[in-house]
Amino acid sequence: MIASLVLANAACLVRTEKPPPVPLATRTAGLEELTSKLDSLSGIESLRSRVHLQLSVLTKDRQRIKAYPESDGLVLIDRPSAIRVRAAFPVVGSTVFDITSDGTTFSVYLPTKNRYLVGLNELSKPSEKREENVRPQHILEALVIDGQREDEKLALLANTSYDLKAYHVVHLVRKTKFGFRLGRKIWFDRVELDIARQQIYDIHGDIVTDAWYREWAPSDPVRYPTVVEINRPADGYVLTVRFLRLRLNVDVPKDGFELKPPEGVKIEQIGESDEEEGSERDP
Repeated sequence: MIASLVLANAACLVRTEKPPPVPLATRTAGLEELTSKLDSLSGIESLRSRVHLQLSVLTKDRQRIKAYPESDGLVLIDRPSAIRVRAAFPVVGSTVFDITSDGTTFSVYLPTKNRYLVGLNELSKPSEKREENVRPQHILEALVIDGQREDEKLALLANTSYDLKAYHVVHLVRKTKFGFRLGRKIWFDRVELDIARQQIYDIHGDIVTDAWYREWAPSDPVRYPTVVEINRPADGYVLTVRFLRLRLNVDVPKDGFELKPPEGVKIEQIGESDEEEGSERDP
């Protein structure tokens, strides 16, 4: 009896190592096939969806991340440059923020703080208040991926791995007043050949947007990711968008992008224009 108990207890102490995941079979695609997949997304003219939004910001000391509670929301896009994003508290449904842009300027209403802010999309100096660095155009350029733009040229196709996964990476360069510069990198996973990542660079070679795309699903007219994580390293924030009821190429009313300040709320100007030569970022 004692011997059987000892053996049973010994068996409980045996640790089994979890077997490593079996790598999925990878596919190989050429530049033409990959750019065709990218260009197919150019057919998206408008987007409307209920969403879940999660905003995380870097603290002033850059030592930790502050995550805001997840909120319900609505995203409305009409290409080429109109976007509106509204976030609401779960359950009660009252508005957290409402932000809209025509591509040049933006407006945002913060009911809980009784503030109405306006400014230019482009900044020369990010604010230490990371929440004020969120711009509608940051969200737009990540959610609706452009095909090859008129000012871009295909530079090369590279293969790489990241986090034990294999990718094809398409490099696109664009012509600037400083000569040709890397404009974007588009990462395609080598299992389904879906776009997994888009990195957007400024004319100095710094990343301004690093977006990850996950859980692609069938949609009309093209497959579309249901989760997009938008990282703005210089601006100190990450916004994750999870689509709930996505509709592409739907009729979007023009007044859907109008955001007027409520009566009695002071209009505040934030940010500053980017006037220094050579300091602009990608539109």
